[in-house]
Amino acid sequence: MQKHHGIEALRRVGFLSEVGDPALKALAAECRFAEFGAGQLIIGHLDTSCDVLFLLDGQARVSVYSAQGKQVSFRDIRPGGIFGEMAAIDGAPRSASIEAISDCTVAVLPQAAFIAALTHYPPLMLAVLRHLSGQVRVLTARVFEFSTLAVRSRVHSELVRLAETISPGHNDVVLAPAPTHQDIATRISTHREAVTREIKHLERLGIVQRQGRKLKIRDLALLRSLLSEE
Repeated sequence: MQKHHGIEALRRVGFLSEVGDPALKALAAECRFAEFGAGQLIIGHLDTSCDVLFLLDGQARVSVYSAQGKQVSFRDIRPGGIFGEMAAIDGAPRSASIEAISDCTVAVLPQAAFIAALTHYPPLMLAVLRHLSGQVRVLTARVFEFSTLAVRSRVHSELVRLAETISPGHNDVVLAPAPTHQDIATRISTHREAVTREIKHLERLGIVQRQGRKLKIRDLALLRSLLSEE
């Protein structure tokens, strides 16, 4: 895991790319830096903390667990991402848990400093608004998919979404490391066996190819066309 300090650490955060050095220096002075091991809880569901966190290294996952222990995953967070901003804005308990998938380094910005930064740095406010709008669009699409699409189509849609997030504009995309079949199942509200069956079907069609811990989508356009037909 890389070590990060001050302004150099915050320059890695996409949300802060348009904020100048004086602002970065002010934010860095307010941040503390923390590390979490793979599998460790970073934020708990219904926690009353209101800090905002920026992911500098590693990968984290946003999930909620039912009383019976069933996991529902919403999104994965990669370096440069932000999380915890909703509680900082409205002061309500955390709406989901954030778990470290791999070893993670985060910058933690207190709620008061975050709200002050939104007021003083309009580019940051606009970036956060765009991020929140994007999350609303994604969740709206997922509600529609859950209501209208069969499991096969939901698998296709999730693979398309992952590919477009990782490598936008490309037809040949490698997911590395590939999400497990259980990971995909928790995102599309189904069971692992259904995902495994569909991945094998796509392999037979030559649309995807398993390469060790990687999953190569060989023809994203064809996968999109299947989804469109469905």
